Amino acid sequence: SSRIRRMSSMTPEKKKKERKIKQTRIHRFWGRCSRASVTLLTHTVRRSRMPRISLGRVRELCLRALERHGASKEQASAITEMLAAAERDGCHSHGLHRLEAFVTGCKTVNKTAVPTVTDAKPGTVVVDGHGGFQPLAQNLGLPMLREKTKANGIAMMAVTNTQGMSGAMWGVAESLATDGFVSLVFANSPAYLAAHSGEQRVFGTNPMGFGWPRGGENRLQPLVWDQASAAMARGEIELAKSAGRELPPGVGIGPDGAPSTVPSEVLAGCQLPFGGHKGSNVALMVELLGAALVGTHLAVDHPPGTPFDTISRGLFVVAIDPGSFAQIGTNNGERLFDAILGSSPDARLPSQRRYAHRREVLEEGKLIDVPEATYKICMTLADEHGSAL
Repeated sequence: SSRIRRMSSMTPEKKKKERKIKQTRIHRFWGRCSRASVTLLTHTVRRSRMPRISLGRVRELCLRALERHGASKEQASAITEMLAAAERDGCHSHGLHRLEAFVTGCKTVNKTAVPTVTDAKPGTVVVDGHGGFQPLAQNLGLPMLREKTKANGIAMMAVTNTQGMSGAMWGVAESLATDGFVSLVFANSPAYLAAHSGEQRVFGTNPMGFGWPRGGENRLQPLVWDQASAAMARGEIELAKSAGRELPPGVGIGPDGAPSTVPSEVLAGCQLPFGGHKGSNVALMVELLGAALVGTHLAVDHPPGTPFDTISRGLFVVAIDPGSFAQIGTNNGERLFDAILGSSPDARLPSQRRYAHRREVLEEGKLIDVPEATYKICMTLADEHGSAL
């Protein structure tokens, strides 16, 4: 109260001077806090410093490890490029973290398979992976899918009879969108996900991807998104377990059916769909498109404990040529994107963060941070010991 009386008796000039002194003190205080935070952060980072490697080194480790364990050059190269692209774009849960699973798969999966691409119908491509890994099979089918899409306006591809670990859906979606096609990608996976209100695994994490071309004079990179039907991708849960982090609520339940935020319990129990019954419906759709439609195993076909690499994997891709609708115009997407980006200073479009990380790696030579445990595993798989970073 005494301060209020003192301020009320001041002239406007004195009040202004008093406010300025107060603001200066506040700025100095927060400046000291910021410096202390930076010091603490720097100390923490130094203590937990991760190995930093180049993108070329990522490729070298992957290719050497896969070929050392018997994968053909074609199979190993397709997997390597997929893992390297994930690390390049900052998607670490789908990068080197997955190399061990691919190498383990070489014991069971047909690691030298040569996929067969069939011209099934005017708008249909079917790829038989002959029990090999999915990346090579999907890559070999894309050229024919592009041709059919251009000729017919729309086409679809089914990839069947592949096994082992798979990758992110944005790779296929972006590849098609870069060539000017709208793309939708759906894939099944082993049973990890409970239906809404359920306590048993009936779906895979069932990822899906979408790509929208953004050509024009500025040659904008396409809009692409990729997400699991689960509240959190399984790879992210595995990374949380490795880092000793708890999960946010709603990601999964333990073996006893009770909600859990402990990664090991969720991995042993069931993951949950995003958005309750809505996410469960999406997982159901992806299961039908990515498994039932292409003739591969459903998640429910395998009892708990079925070896991961013996489960058949499927992929269903739809590509659309927007040029087919040229007479009515299909440029409304950019107006929507402008509205989204203008809605908030923090707003961004899906894939923008990936593209930014990609530019830093490719144009600025940014090195890639790899957890020390992951790097040691990769060196062991590649039969390297104490190799320079």
